[in-house]
Amino acid sequence: MIRKQIDRRTLLGRAASLAAAASLCNCGLGNVARAAETEGVHPMLPSLTPGAPKLEPVNFQFVGPGGTSLALSTMRGRPFILHLWATWCPPCRLELPALNAFLEKTGAAVPVIPVAVASPLPKVMMFLAQGNLPHIAPWTLGQHEFSQWFTSGEPSLPMTCVIDAQGRLRASVEGEMAWNAPDAQAALEKILSGLQASKPA
Repeated sequence: MIRKQIDRRTLLGRAASLAAAASLCNCGLGNVARAAETEGVHPMLPSLTPGAPKLEPVNFQFVGPGGTSLALSTMRGRPFILHLWATWCPPCRLELPALNAFLEKTGAAVPVIPVAVASPLPKVMMFLAQGNLPHIAPWTLGQHEFSQWFTSGEPSLPMTCVIDAQGRLRASVEGEMAWNAPDAQAALEKILSGLQASKPA
């Protein structure tokens, strides 16, 4: 009897964790095909056209393999793209190969920082290795830290954010982006160069 109670609690706990993870995902875990049919893929322009600054300046600090680290505060003075995904998010899995190819092609020319949300580092590293995604750095971020910064409602993943030179959110899109579109690089370069040239708001 005691073992049955423990098993039930364990099962309910796992179900609650899965539901919490799915709440961040753009289409949940059971509606991938339907979402792909109805939502499509967002183009870079005008989806990421910058608007007025939102939220506090982003100040995450990521820890990667072997103790490597990246503090977004070091990006001050340069606008960049922050891309949020998760290992448990089906639309993210569909999008990542195109993002990996984009990063391979553009290198440092277009600063895009992919970050896995609510995904343990060992699992992220294994996922990227198995998926042959070498150009996506295994940076990770806890869901709590992300939610403390993103206070504009319940977010969905994947999410792509435009961050200005002062570290402020200027645009965000939930859902898959057209990283493999012919004009993707030029579109992002135009967005980022426009922010670099503008005066601080």
